[in-house]
Amino acid sequence: MIRTNIVNGVDLFKVNIKSAVLLPIESFDVLMGSNIRMVIMDMLSRGPMTVTSLAQELSILKGIVHRHVKILEDAGWVRQLSDDEVRAVGLSREANRIYYVPSAMVYLGFRLEVNEHGMKIVIPTNYGAFIDMRGHRFILLTPTFIKHDCKATCPTHDLCLDWVKRIGKQHHINIDSDDAAEALMNLYAQLILKEFRIHIINNGNLLRLDSPRLNSIFIKHANLAL
Repeated sequence: MIRTNIVNGVDLFKVNIKSAVLLPIESFDVLMGSNIRMVIMDMLSRGPMTVTSLAQELSILKGIVHRHVKILEDAGWVRQLSDDEVRAVGLSREANRIYYVPSAMVYLGFRLEVNEHGMKIVIPTNYGAFIDMRGHRFILLTPTFIKHDCKATCPTHDLCLDWVKRIGKQHHINIDSDDAAEALMNLYAQLILKEFRIHIINNGNLLRLDSPRLNSIFIKHANLAL
């Protein structure tokens, strides 16, 4: 039997949340720049919400919440549900409501390093975040900030840690942390890096870039050339 994750009556498996996204390290700074944004990520980990519902729960003016949600959206942390997703999970579209969700289950930070030999993408394993689907909360780990207290407060911490280490062993990943959140983030990071290496090998060292902005420019350039 396949169990679905239902939060507040919403079946989250009908929401097209990506497994993982890579965000510039600067996006982590944007998130940590406001406690309100951190709280919003926690709230959206429980399921889709509108700016109005976020503002009501936070007891903050709607305009202020909208500004913070827009910043999170621009930085890649959240996105709007499509009309099809809204219908699929049975949410109301009354008054053209816009629902927001986290853009991914797992987030990894990256930075670009440029030198005289060229440019490379660096994915440090100490910048990451993930949605705790069981606890319905947002876990953030950076070199200067750790947002979780799993080891001290969660009664199933040891079970989670055991599961992470077993999965790590299956995929030949060494997990030496005794904190479940840190161990899970390390597992996710290593799995994603493995997938990148496999993708690059299978595609002849090619990483594809699909950018609507660049596509538009290229099309305009092609038309100009004609």
